[in-house]
Amino acid sequence: MNLNKNLPTGTRDKLFREAQAAYKIEQQVNHYFEKRGFKRIETPVIEFEDVFSSEHQADAKLYRFFDEKGRLTVLRPDMTLPIGRVVSTTGVTLPLKLSYSGKIFRANEDFGGEQNEQTQAGIELVGYPSIKAEIECILSGIGVLNALEIPNFQIELGHAAIYRRVIHLLNLPETAEIDFRLLIQNKSLTGIQQFVANNPSTLDDFILALPRLFGPAKAILKQAKNLTTDKGILTALSEMETIVEAVSYTADISVDLGLVQDFHYYTGIIFRGYADLAADNFLSGGRYDHLLEQFTSFSSPAVGLALNLDSLTTLQNRAGIIKKQAPTTLLIHYDLDALPQAEKLMQETPNSELSFFDTSTNAISFAQKWHIPTVVHVSNQGIQTIFQKEADL
Repeated sequence: MNLNKNLPTGTRDKLFREAQAAYKIEQQVNHYFEKRGFKRIETPVIEFEDVFSSEHQADAKLYRFFDEKGRLTVLRPDMTLPIGRVVSTTGVTLPLKLSYSGKIFRANEDFGGEQNEQTQAGIELVGYPSIKAEIECILSGIGVLNALEIPNFQIELGHAAIYRRVIHLLNLPETAEIDFRLLIQNKSLTGIQQFVANNPSTLDDFILALPRLFGPAKAILKQAKNLTTDKGILTALSEMETIVEAVSYTADISVDLGLVQDFHYYTGIIFRGYADLAADNFLSGGRYDHLLEQFTSFSSPAVGLALNLDSLTTLQNRAGIIKKQAPTTLLIHYDLDALPQAEKLMQETPNSELSFFDTSTNAISFAQKWHIPTVVHVSNQGIQTIFQKEADL
């Protein structure tokens, strides 16, 4: 097999209209964050593996390779940890509001349908312990989706402390915790019932209800509060109520109390974004107050939001939002000594472009092939129309 003609698994080319749409979306998102006062940050695509080797990234699927000195490096699978490295090692003054966009890479299994190369954009608020940081992330996410005209999207809240608290009180060994995590993520009613039978605790009623505790925020949070007296879980539920109340003026919020993020560094509120035309979430984030401890002796509160721009491009396309580029209506053929006049004409005439052919015959053939209605010839003697498509009757 000639690999030169194939792409690595989980990668794809973007051509013309799609590439232009993806570029514009990235520009729009970055501009929106800039207007909200976020400062841009860029980190290398290649990092040392140590940045991602903590327990927080235990499930990360990394592209690993050695550099010329034999050191193990990776293509970044995530933007949050590199930004944590920057904040921890450069001595920047906190608090910070940071924004970013760029490529991330995850070595997913073959034939799973997942993209191994993704374009991601987002924000990180570092040094803000207030719940207003979570509110800002959620409002920014909603604002971006509205600016991109994404139809029928939903924001879903969870809380990492709920799952952490359950695991702490059950005191599960690692293998049992992994099994339990899968049961929660899959919302397996029978699996959870069997788990509770084998691992009885004071949280039985709450755990049995977890697969069903998702939906309209106010009703689900009220129901959950009646299922437990644990202070840790009740505190998490109260935080969720505060956020739902704060952002209810801008969007309807749903909750999922069994929401468990793939990355283990989240400590508080977590959130995801979905839409009717999307197969999976394209927005995610949450609070991660202990992540910086991986790089330094101090800790700092932080909240982040990430957007999958490739998914948003697909959503816009499915919704018919991506508009075709305006077709060229004037082709400008020119003599080399008349290039300044030709360039001036192109700049003054919308939807025009220069011809790169040596002869006017080739320029006219090109115009006919691509349905360009008019061709002019620019010389030192002036501008002459040399082709004009007849108007359709």
